[in-house]
Amino acid sequence: SLSPSSLPSSSPQEQRASVKSLAEHCTTQLEATSQMNAANDCFYIWHAGPFGTINGFRLGRLPVETVEWHEINAALGQVALLLETIENETPLQLSLTLLPLGSYSQVAIPNSQGKVDEKSKRFNLYASDGGVLSFGQKGSFHKALEYLLQIIGEAGNYISEQDPAFRLPYAVSEGGRYINNIPITYGGSNSDELWTRALKFMLTDVKWIVAWAAKHSC
Repeated sequence: SLSPSSLPSSSPQEQRASVKSLAEHCTTQLEATSQMNAANDCFYIWHAGPFGTINGFRLGRLPVETVEWHEINAALGQVALLLETIENETPLQLSLTLLPLGSYSQVAIPNSQGKVDEKSKRFNLYASDGGVLSFGQKGSFHKALEYLLQIIGEAGNYISEQDPAFRLPYAVSEGGRYINNIPITYGGSNSDELWTRALKFMLTDVKWIVAWAAKHSC
């Protein structure tokens, strides 16, 4: 058998090649690690049949499959937190302010200094238990949904300016009122099926924004 002393020693060239290989491996690992961010690690966007999901919470309602409002509110809160995280981690700057507060998240209109104060208008990104909304509550919820979609559209437009090849899979139009020509608001002429589809499209767009953010975090 060979003893350690009988093994041939590495030449200087082999040692340099080994060091170079190790350095290249470390560089690759560092680049991979640098592309991991909170948006990728903490928010999982997928689907459950007709529903788009984020961290397991479903978005939407169907006559044949009831999703409780507390789950929808939680999902919208996750979306708000995700988008705020992306804004904080990237050069993206939004015209509206997201206030992630779990199942009671809001969208606010900042003042002329870009700050949210006690005079700022706030819109509730949640519905009351049971989905029974008064006229005022319904208006606030609908506007919050439109503002949320407007934010997603703004993000998509910003990314397209930086990367002309980038396009959101589903177009946001009329200042956040529609996605892929479907209204984002709940009820009225919008059926549960259409609303659920609109929310699924919205999450798909957000997933594309997350993919961009993973490469452009500060």
